[in-house]
Amino acid sequence: MLDAPADDGHLLERLVSAIGAELPDCCVVGALTAGAVRTAGDADPAVAGALLDAVAGSLRGTDAANGISVVQVLARGSVIGALGMLRTGGAVVPEADVAFVEAVAAVAGGVIEHSHAFAATLELLEDARRQGDLLDAISDAIVSCDADGVIVSWNSGAERLYGYSSGEAVGCDLLALLATACISDGTEVSAPQMLQVAAEHGRWEGELRERRSDAVPLTVLSSISALHAAAGGEATGYVFVNRDVTEQRRQEHEAAHDVLTGLPNRRRLVGRIRDAGERVRRGGGPMAVLFLDLDGFKPVNDEHGHAVGDELLIRIAGRLAGTVRSTDFVARVGGDEFVVVLERFGPLKRIAPVLQRLLTAVEEPLVLSTAEVTVSISIGVAAAGASDATIDPEDLVRLADEAMYRAKRRPRHVAFADPALDERWLAG
Repeated sequence: MLDAPADDGHLLERLVSAIGAELPDCCVVGALTAGAVRTAGDADPAVAGALLDAVAGSLRGTDAANGISVVQVLARGSVIGALGMLRTGGAVVPEADVAFVEAVAAVAGGVIEHSHAFAATLELLEDARRQGDLLDAISDAIVSCDADGVIVSWNSGAERLYGYSSGEAVGCDLLALLATACISDGTEVSAPQMLQVAAEHGRWEGELRERRSDAVPLTVLSSISALHAAAGGEATGYVFVNRDVTEQRRQEHEAAHDVLTGLPNRRRLVGRIRDAGERVRRGGGPMAVLFLDLDGFKPVNDEHGHAVGDELLIRIAGRLAGTVRSTDFVARVGGDEFVVVLERFGPLKRIAPVLQRLLTAVEEPLVLSTAEVTVSISIGVAAAGASDATIDPEDLVRLADEAMYRAKRRPRHVAFADPALDERWLAG
């Protein structure tokens, strides 16, 4: 019976055969609630039928007929079948034989119970194997860690992305291993803040700046889910699903930035002015678009060559970006043309110091690789406020550009698109 296949019907067949072999003067019948029926030996059909009726009745909870002994088979405390016995000639089955059958039935119930448990365990193991194969087949890096950030699991996608094997990664501090920095809505947040948000809301999504095992920087799109032992309890761990977007972000950066200076290009500028215009309409204060053109760039380029000219543009770009606030925006839109977008600077009269700082910064002599040069700039200014019906990015750039050409003819090198502001600047 113990060697029988892990199948209830085959176990019942072995059970009935074993009892029939030990009690040759008895007709033995077994039945399962699932419907399997087995009879030992060459039983008389009428006797076998009576026994089956008695067994079926026992399974329904009724008493057996006189002379018939019925023993139930239990597994996990439930009746899963029954055995019926009747001696030849209708004599009562001796108590010793009934006790023997009860003992065998108990063993059989245990075997069936354990075979079910074993089959369930095998199914769970197969399930786990399939899930493991699935996780390894997924291209995304799937990493789990405990509440302290110690890595617990590390799939094949993580091995491919980060260059660490599972054996090297498991047990390490995840954020320290990958030098993780977190970016949410364009703003850097600390790792504890990120995990706190995930713990409180169940999930955090954003970008991570990380590094591979060979120190190559990575940009990763991450979805972090918190694991909780109980509803409302503290997070017991986290699952990271990370996708490499390094190349995608590089291409996006190149498409939106000037190759020489690294400043945003005209395409990015238009989007920034549009966003700034929305903030102005929502009460964010006035904005101004400054169109800047270098004066004296062509003579430097002609005399010292394009390499020095490029060096000059790179240095000027750095000076412009270093003169305005970090919340302002500097773009290169042409050969020696730049645009600065100023936001939330208060009353328009406060723009004058910014203009003066830009003029002064550019006019400082520049010591380049093969020459020391001095250039200046002309600035055209187009402002917009909440009272403007529409704020069109291209119109603001065009108006500032037109004002810049007028600025070139002025000693102070600044002109405003708005006549009233321009008059005020000239008077000041």
